[in-house]
Amino acid sequence: MANGKRRLRWAVAGVVACGGLAGLTCSATPPPTEVDVAPDSAPAEADKSPLTLAFEAAATAAQQAQSATTAAEWSAVAMAWSEAIQALQAVPTDSPQWLFAQRKTREYLINQEIALSRVETAGAQRVFPPLGNAVLDEQLAVYLSYVATFGKPDVLVIGSSRALQGVNPQILQQRLSAQGIDSLKVYTFAVNGATAQVMSFVLRRLLTPEQMPRLIVWAGGARSFNSGRVDRTFARILESPGYEALEAGDRPDIGWLDGEAVVDDAPADLAIATDINGYGFLEVSDVFDPAIYYQNFPRVAGRYDSSYQAFNLDGVQTVSFRAIATFTQGNDIPLVFVNLPLSTDYLDDTRLFYEQAFQQYLAAEAEQGGFVVVDLLQAWPDLNNIFADPSHLNQVGAAQVAIKLAEDPTVPWHIFDDEATSEASNRPTVEADEPGESVPAAEESDDDAQNDGAAE
Repeated sequence: MANGKRRLRWAVAGVVACGGLAGLTCSATPPPTEVDVAPDSAPAEADKSPLTLAFEAAATAAQQAQSATTAAEWSAVAMAWSEAIQALQAVPTDSPQWLFAQRKTREYLINQEIALSRVETAGAQRVFPPLGNAVLDEQLAVYLSYVATFGKPDVLVIGSSRALQGVNPQILQQRLSAQGIDSLKVYTFAVNGATAQVMSFVLRRLLTPEQMPRLIVWAGGARSFNSGRVDRTFARILESPGYEALEAGDRPDIGWLDGEAVVDDAPADLAIATDINGYGFLEVSDVFDPAIYYQNFPRVAGRYDSSYQAFNLDGVQTVSFRAIATFTQGNDIPLVFVNLPLSTDYLDDTRLFYEQAFQQYLAAEAEQGGFVVVDLLQAWPDLNNIFADPSHLNQVGAAQVAIKLAEDPTVPWHIFDDEATSEASNRPTVEADEPGESVPAAEESDDDAQNDGAAE
């Protein structure tokens, strides 16, 4: 997440350095020697070189950016940058201009990213009053849009920042499809700093029954269950306007997309500020290298780690954990808890002691609560390349966890097999070519379902 923000700040800084939004013209206006066009000629579009078309589209984008304020206007800016990029990519690879075109593409991609971020900011709608956590507000908005697009997910991955970047939902979908479980939809609804109390709030208070999945994968670790720490994330939720709205009986739903939600004259509270994708996942490419990492960040021993201070697994977080287990059982939603990996460098004697206590705690709670535990705490010892930092996975680690989950026989993926079998057995049959045989009737074409599959 930090890298994504840095990239955007660098891009914006570049624009500001050139004079605010007007700076978008800095990379759009070529020096006179870049394209040699006779002054009296007016070549047709088909006769123009790719570079000429690229510079014209870039100039249009930069000009439109001067006055863009609405989402539609910023979208037009982004489309113009896209046209410029496409034109640059049309330069033949054997052309002496090709390398320049590739370098110019980099500039235009940055400008397009700025325009796209302005589209989201300008078009952001307040789907619910703020809940005291910017990532939670963003996740709620993206999730409601996802549900409006595809319907509720079959599998919902929940948890803290470790889950946000630690389980790739699209790879989980793909691997399950390769195993014959087709058309599953997976979404990650994870929030920075989320504890068991926060997850209980999300599942039992914030989301509606119509927005609940068929299976929940809770990915995390001991730190989210330490009742000895002050739960600042949940405290901010309790003090938020969103919580006040919930207490008054309001619930977020997808009606806002159809214009059914009542919206006052207050400005939008949602500001898209992260690289969370349309499936709720944050892809992080950083690779943890202790020799480099600790030049920039202090090495904190486990006995001084605030995440484990006053470590207590018998308190409010356990009450919330059990409430979730009861809730999922009562609603016939299987619950799977994934104890995510921590780097060997992070697991010193102190932390390992607490994490092992948490493993025993999980086993006892699972037996009582009727849920499944997949313990990956030390599944990949000494592999720093799957981590972004000592305790968070990167995109490689997130893929490995998704693959591991898809292949784990203890995860009740069979519920989706059973549903598919039940649906197939309930289909009407038609006469086959040979007497005494029958085949399933062909299903009617469903454009929405086809679109869902293509988009997934």
